[in-house]
Amino acid sequence: MSLLQLVVGPEARYQIEHHGLASGLFDKWIAASGGPKWLPLAPLERHLIEHFIPAQQPMTFMGTSSGAWRCAALCHPDPVNAHQRLQQGYIGQWYEVQPSPEEVEQQCRALLSQAFAEADRAAMLAHSHRHLNLIVCHGRGLVASDKRAVVAAGAAMSSLLNLFGRRNLAAFWRRWVLHAKADTPFAGMTDLPSSNTQLTANGLLDALLASGSIPMVLRGVKDLPNTEPGYYYDGGVTDYHLDLPALQHGGLTLYPHFYANAAPGWFDKALPWRRASANFRKVAMLVPSPQFVARLPGGKLPDRSDFAQWSNQQRTDNWHRAVDMGHELVEAFTQLQQDPQRGMVSLGQA
Repeated sequence: MSLLQLVVGPEARYQIEHHGLASGLFDKWIAASGGPKWLPLAPLERHLIEHFIPAQQPMTFMGTSSGAWRCAALCHPDPVNAHQRLQQGYIGQWYEVQPSPEEVEQQCRALLSQAFAEADRAAMLAHSHRHLNLIVCHGRGLVASDKRAVVAAGAAMSSLLNLFGRRNLAAFWRRWVLHAKADTPFAGMTDLPSSNTQLTANGLLDALLASGSIPMVLRGVKDLPNTEPGYYYDGGVTDYHLDLPALQHGGLTLYPHFYANAAPGWFDKALPWRRASANFRKVAMLVPSPQFVARLPGGKLPDRSDFAQWSNQQRTDNWHRAVDMGHELVEAFTQLQQDPQRGMVSLGQA
């Protein structure tokens, strides 16, 4: 059995069965929220951008939270080194005691600054063949506050309202799509109330930080350029695993992911009846198999609980080990290129 599953929607299955696992089938790449769960996928992502997707092939990227950070690295003029710097900084977070939101924000801003030097940000947004998009969530009502307890109350009410339908999130959150170029396939989505605006080089770091600002863990980022006044938070609140209508259009979407399914928003994680379906008919997910995950340190994907469960040294050692093991997924992908059927699974059946 392959260590890497190829989980496909029906149109993606048809295209890959008829044309093989060919880079030319893809025009979009998405990367989800999920904290450090991406670390075992890091070598695979670098392999894909360096050896699978040709440098001259246009590719539109969309991410939320740590997925937005990874997409930004892949849109860098030197994507492999930018991605490695992001990995290094992410693993290198070091908190001696339970950190305050201010300390977490300081370390996250520092690691983003290390990965994406100020001199490179304009080139990232102007890249000829890579188009960066990310999502942030504008806090409304209670979550428009800078008080942690008030935001927590708003998040709890959001969770309750979400049970009755995702559109109810609009009471507290508005999706903003931030994009590098004027023409983006992710503008105009109507599944949730949405706005969009163009990224700026001066505002890129704040936008990336906002997309990873988990409510109650980090403060929202205030007043992003070209947006409405207020606080902006993790794009995963509305779009945790990027179940987006825009994915139904254009070519196939490549999705290196940690799970074989996708929860639309953060508040849908515990709702098994809410999983991506129609929007994923043209999506091909590259997912570590359960057998691979079982061999990772702790027998699981890295996650934010590791900060509390392990010492700083043990956590960083385990996370480095998870990345090292990720090289096995690169080999598994090359085998899938030769025979996609060995790991192909239909969406909803994995």
